[in-house]
Amino acid sequence: MKDMKKAAAAGAVIAMTAVVGIFAAAVSDRRDVSSKSSESSVTTNENGSVSRVFTESTVTTNGNMVTERRRETRTSTDAAGNILETATSEYAQSYTVGDEGMTPLASRAQAKDGDGGKVEDAFLGMKFGEVYEGTNLVANGSEPTLLCAEFKPKKELAGFDDYFVYVTPKTHRIAKVYACAKEAVEPGLAGRRHYLIEALEQRYNTWALLRNWCRPVYTFDIGGGRYITASLAGTPGRYETVLVAWDDALLTVAADEAEAARREARKAAVEKRRAKVTEAADAF
Repeated sequence: MKDMKKAAAAGAVIAMTAVVGIFAAAVSDRRDVSSKSSESSVTTNENGSVSRVFTESTVTTNGNMVTERRRETRTSTDAAGNILETATSEYAQSYTVGDEGMTPLASRAQAKDGDGGKVEDAFLGMKFGEVYEGTNLVANGSEPTLLCAEFKPKKELAGFDDYFVYVTPKTHRIAKVYACAKEAVEPGLAGRRHYLIEALEQRYNTWALLRNWCRPVYTFDIGGGRYITASLAGTPGRYETVLVAWDDALLTVAADEAEAARREARKAAVEKRRAKVTEAADAF
């Protein structure tokens, strides 16, 4: 499998080198150039299921601007060939020819493939699933199944004002982390060129996926059922820029713990009322 990945990466490098050469000629001629490529991979998992990935890439230039598009289709089937899951992700970016500040999507893909499927377990120094030892936890109406506390990370983000950690209500395991800025961070850049997007892609070795066509909102899949959403500007509420990371499994744990607490509270209320009625009956 490693050899297959290395071969695919080498092929991508060769393809990108050829594209760069074509683009250089296009700049001098000011003509439209388009390059298309595709690749596929098949992996047999330990449980017998099969994962297939088909990737289509398109790079176009008019001599001034470069536009890259990448579409990944992932399909998982069981040993008998029955489809278990399918998902499609699309990525796109545009930049000026010769812009050295942009990393091509092909290069991002090579870095991602070379990561070995690493699952990230922390955000701003807070580890998902770890017990939060602070005593400043309070209930928060916006997250009724979680308890919240304000904290300060060891390394604060420039332009951000407040940081919050959300934990499961009974076991106090870290499930969600927020970083919030009252004013938009670097408001002139609201797309993939925003430095926060590039920094998150670099830190978690994944790609930003646009989630909202009206506002600059991007989601990152960091593995293991964990995600990050970056809302760069125009976020509803009192903050303009908001970063939030969470663990899906722990949010489910939080909901279960909250429901168990509600059942216990109802049971206690019933017992209290029954005792009250008995006491009154004895008094009569």
